[in-house]
Amino acid sequence: MASGVYQILNAANSKRYIGSAVNFDTRWAAHRNKLRTGGHHSRHLQAAWNKYGEQSFKFLPILTCAPTREMLYFYEQQLFDKVAPEYNIAPIAGSQLGSKRSPGFQY
Repeated sequence: MASGVYQILNAANSKRYIGSAVNFDTRWAAHRNKLRTGGHHSRHLQAAWNKYGEQSFKFLPILTCAPTREMLYFYEQQLFDKVAPEYNIAPIAGSQLGSKRSPGFQY
């Protein structure tokens, strides 16, 4: 069970989503499930998934680290700040502060 920071890369346009996970396999399965059913929290990632198709997306671990929230969020935030991922809706790792949501959006 690997934990750390990952990206979901759209090979068609090189845009990405960055996240952190205690278990990469479990997190990728959760993302795929939400994307396949049209219910992903990132409307930009969902729209790209719908447009380009599942085959265009790759789940790529970027780094592994201890599975503590502090470490995961620290490294995730470093990558947010460095690469400005296009599909993330919240600018702060581990927080919904600053995210832009559609009216009526529910978690």
